[in-house]
Amino acid sequence: MAAREAVADAKLRIDDDNRDRVGIVVNAAVAGFDTIEAATRRVVAEADPSAYFVPYSLANMPSCEVAIDLGVHGPVNANALACASGLYALLDARRLILAGEADVVICGGTDSAIAPVFITGMAAMGALSRNNDDPAGASRPFDADRDGFVLGEGAVVMVLESAEHARRRGATAYAAVSGGALTCDAFHVSAPSPTGAYTTAAISTAVGRAGVSPDEIDYVCAHGTSTKANDSTESRALRTALGPAADRIAVSSPKSTAGHLLAGAGALSAMVCALSIRDGAVPPTINLDTPDPECDLDHVAHVARRLPVRTAMANAFGFGGQNCVAVFTAPDEP
Repeated sequence: MAAREAVADAKLRIDDDNRDRVGIVVNAAVAGFDTIEAATRRVVAEADPSAYFVPYSLANMPSCEVAIDLGVHGPVNANALACASGLYALLDARRLILAGEADVVICGGTDSAIAPVFITGMAAMGALSRNNDDPAGASRPFDADRDGFVLGEGAVVMVLESAEHARRRGATAYAAVSGGALTCDAFHVSAPSPTGAYTTAAISTAVGRAGVSPDEIDYVCAHGTSTKANDSTESRALRTALGPAADRIAVSSPKSTAGHLLAGAGALSAMVCALSIRDGAVPPTINLDTPDPECDLDHVAHVARRLPVRTAMANAFGFGGQNCVAVFTAPDEP
C-alpha cells in the first residue's frame, strides 16, 4: 500500500515502455519475524506451517512483492542493515540511478516485528522502555528520564528518479538526495561505540559528499531512539562533526511520536527531511520535559516549528555498529 501511494503521489506511470527501467529497493531488518514465530508455534503443536511461510519470511520479499504488484522488471534489491536499512535504501537507489541501471527506483523500508518473542527479546536486552504506566510518554528521546524505545510497525516508500527523468515527465520534486555515507563502529553487536568516532565520520563524510557545509544545514532528523547510549552518542557526534553550526541547527526525533519502526525508521526520517524542505516546517521531539545535559542541541521540544529548510540530514544507526547518514537538499527546480 505504501508503494502504491508513493507511485500515485509521484504521478508515475509504469507501463511496457518503462517497466524495465524501474527498480525496487525496500529494505527490512527482521523481515518476516512474525511469520517465523507463527510457523514455529504451529510446528511445535505438530501442525504444518503455511505454504507461504518460507517466501513470506525472506528479507527480499518486501521488494519482490512490490515488484510483483507494480509489474516492475528493473533491478530489485534488498539490504539488511538493522535499523539503518530504510535510510540506506535511498543511497542504494541513488547508486543504481547514477550507475545507469535504472531511471526510477521505488525505495524505502518496512518491518513487522510486534510479536511476543521479538518484544521479549528486545526487553531482555534492556532496549525497550518499561514506562508502562504512561505509554504516551514512554518514548522520550534526549530526555534525562528516557529508559528505552517503543516498538512500532510501518512502511515508508518514496520514488527516487534522475533529475533528467523527472524533468522529462514533468514530475514535482520534493527534495534531492545529494549525498550520503555508511560506516561501521565494529565495536559491539548492539551498543554504539562510546567514542562516536565512526558516527562522526559518517556525518562528516555525508556532508562532504553532498557538497554542502555544516553552516548550510537547517535540520537534522536524528536517529534519537530514546535509549541512554544512542542519544548521548549521537548528540556528541553531531556536535563534533558539525562544529559551531550544531548550536543553531534544529534536531528532532520522529521516534518520539511514531515509535521505532526498525527498518521503516530510517525511511521515515528520509521522508521527514523531504517534507520539511517541501513544507518549511520540522516536527517536534515530544516528551522532552527534562533535557539531558549530554544532549545539548536544539531538539525542537514539544511542538513543531515553522522553519525554512533548504538542506536537511537524516541519521540512522543499527545493531552491529551500522551508521548511515543521508543529506537532502531543495531541488533546483520545483
